[in-house]
Amino acid sequence: MAERLDIAELLQTARVWGWRIATAESCTGGMVAAALTDIAGSSDVFDRG
Repeated sequence: MAERLDIAELLQTARVWGWRIATAESCTGGMVAAALTDIAGSSDVFDRG
């Protein structure tokens, strides 16, 4: 899936640059956070959602 590849690339970029990712969702019902945390190892850069 192209979408999963893009998310994995985002997570890897965050690791390389030392970034943390956080989300604030309402209308999406947590779908962005779910997509990010669906990938193994994402918790090292995903802070909260």
